[in-house]
Amino acid sequence: MSAPLEKKMQRDVLICDDDKAICEILREYCEHMGCFKNIVFAHDGITATQKLRNQKFALICLDISMPKKTGYDLIGEFDANSINSKDNILVVSGTLEKDLIAKIIQGGVKNFMVKPFDEKQFQEKVLRILGAQK
Repeated sequence: MSAPLEKKMQRDVLICDDDKAICEILREYCEHMGCFKNIVFAHDGITATQKLRNQKFALICLDISMPKKTGYDLIGEFDANSINSKDNILVVSGTLEKDLIAKIIQGGVKNFMVKPFDEKQFQEKVLRILGAQK
């Protein structure tokens, strides 16, 4: 195993989605990439907030429509004191209208995908996010 891949293996991913079937698909996609040590799930916005406060993630897959707190609400909670970065967020949603995309971008998130998408599209987007990290 090469040294850069070993370093990548230390990365963790948080999948925030209330649809357990989507979580399972994203878990498989992440596992196939072979660059994540831990894959953590949050099925509602409150749980996601707690996990984001307690652990640093190289990738945060974030659905916008979740119970208890939306993904958009979560984006608003990131600030200079956050251990996680908006640069690591990949918004994955089935309801990305033009106005919502504009709000997400204004909120500082640059990466999003509209469901449905395939594994190759997902992995290309994730590799761009991981490649941009220092």
